[in-house]
Amino acid sequence: MKYPGQLKNNDFRKLWFSDILIGSADNIEMLIISWVIITKTNSGLILGIYGATRFFSTFFAPLFGSVIDRFNKKTTLSLSRSYMIIHSIIFLIFALQNILTTFNIIFITFFYGIARTSDRISREALTQILIKKKDLRNASGIIRATMDFTKIISPIIGAMIYTNLGIEYSYLIICILYIGALLAIYPINIHSTNQQNLILYKELLSGLTYLSNNKTLISLISFAALVNFTVLTLPNAYLPFISKNILNGNANDLALLISFASIGSLIGSIIISVNNFSNTPGKFLIIFIFIWHILMLGTSLFTIKLIIICILILFGISSSITMVNMSILILSITDKNMIGRIIGIRQLAIFTLPIGLILSGYMIDKTGIISSIQIMSVIGIIISIILSFKSKNLMSYTNTY
Repeated sequence: MKYPGQLKNNDFRKLWFSDILIGSADNIEMLIISWVIITKTNSGLILGIYGATRFFSTFFAPLFGSVIDRFNKKTTLSLSRSYMIIHSIIFLIFALQNILTTFNIIFITFFYGIARTSDRISREALTQILIKKKDLRNASGIIRATMDFTKIISPIIGAMIYTNLGIEYSYLIICILYIGALLAIYPINIHSTNQQNLILYKELLSGLTYLSNNKTLISLISFAALVNFTVLTLPNAYLPFISKNILNGNANDLALLISFASIGSLIGSIIISVNNFSNTPGKFLIIFIFIWHILMLGTSLFTIKLIIICILILFGISSSITMVNMSILILSITDKNMIGRIIGIRQLAIFTLPIGLILSGYMIDKTGIISSIQIMSVIGIIISIILSFKSKNLMSYTNTY
């Protein structure tokens, strides 16, 4: 059987299939728990706290990256995916016992967030080992397209299972998907391990020193922190309220909104994986960050479902082009022996997402959904302008492959 692009790589193909299962389980869970919380509490703040809990552990991402740099990346990936199985079993038991309270959800999710952060660092580091530098654009695009595809299908499937069979059967499916994801990466063969003694503070210091000497990487991390604080709050905090309060919908309507945004993301992933639109990818990245924020603002200006869907598709396209381009730049610029540490620091930028989610949730409760979206969008545009003037190295960066 012939496979397209980097899927010809047998080990990468196994990782890709595992990611399909991981992404499916994660997206089903995110939709179900978000809807459970919003129907139990109708509070933007509590929903924001739940979303934030999934990402709070990114504060420790540089530490995770330093540790992962010293171990076999397949081993660290297997550990994180093993815990995801345990996590789903705990939720299944709690659901069967009818003790899945909001507090229990948030408390257990914190530990899932730790596994999720470690998993992403391990996956990106493993990708850099399996794929040659010149092929990273195609591989990154395939991974992103895979995640986007699961975001299209999984919420719809999850909403159908939850609506018709309940949360218990939903978590049974989630558990099976996590088990499949772990089994899928078992045959991958790599032997890339740094055998030097692990001294954590020296590893962290070396990563920070490496970053401080590269202004292009500093700019990329800064923009990553910005988009996590602003635009990524739309799918993680605002969409449930757009569905429930603006469109008067239910869990199935929320699933459709998520799916349309993900269709856009899939289109963007395909576009960026097969085309190199610019020899100055840094400038290209910054332009799309502005477009992304403008589209977020657009979701607050209309109450017609069809128009919101069109905006979400364009929002998804912009998100993929931005995030894939950012990942490619980081993987291309960073030395292989430093990749875990730099991805860890890049993950630390995601720590702004829980801050943004809590702030968004608070503003939803105090000022309403529309005003909250507009405030976050304008903040993002203003900070983007400031960072653009401070990012001359990124603006002038050219492809070397």
